[in-house]
Amino acid sequence: MTDMDNRAGWWSRAACATADPELFFPISDSGPALRQATMAKAVCARCEIQRECLRYALDAGSVQGVWGGTTEMERRRLLRKNHRVPVPPVPAQETSVPVRVPEAARAR
Repeated sequence: MTDMDNRAGWWSRAACATADPELFFPISDSGPALRQATMAKAVCARCEIQRECLRYALDAGSVQGVWGGTTEMERRRLLRKNHRVPVPPVPAQETSVPVRVPEAARAR
């Protein structure tokens, strides 16, 4: 079975299959488009394949519109958050100046 066959299988069970496709592609990030995105996310919230849909959108990269209950901007944030590589601490003997880490940075 190909990836396309797999996708067709879960897409056929999508809650959005019977919704207006325009709903899932707001034209901006403000004003009436925010209400439109919220309405699209409500459809996603009751969808049995929301996770597969989100996984597809994250794997595919720059996919426009609402997928898996997230907007393109929200998915970009998720990808940035999940791809952060922690910086290893510098051993104490190698530093000549004490480093102060702000409280907010310690909480991350």
